[in-house]
Amino acid sequence: MNPLCGRCNKVVYPTEKVNCLDKFWHKGCFSCEVCKMTLNMKNYKGFEKRPYCNAHYPKTSFTSVADTPENLRLKQQSKMQSQVGKGCPAPLYSCSSWLHPAVECY
Repeated sequence: MNPLCGRCNKVVYPTEKVNCLDKFWHKGCFSCEVCKMTLNMKNYKGFEKRPYCNAHYPKTSFTSVADTPENLRLKQQSKMQSQVGKGCPAPLYSCSSWLHPAVECY
């Protein structure tokens, strides 16, 4: 039995078959999800098993990191380490795996 098209759910025959993104497509159905521009194997971009043209390919946005105690500690440690060697008079001492400035840096 011939597979069904990923766009129109009709039978795709071997002469018109495009196999991409783990689906089969009619050549005319293999198009951008947004603008419906017909795509081919050279100009498509896949996102979540759907085809997109370059202009409409979803941009992945930056995700923020949760403020867990471990991440807050790493952020504080990184901030203090970035001040080392910048004329900061604050020596660092270790106290139960946390680094604390002995003197405030301005």
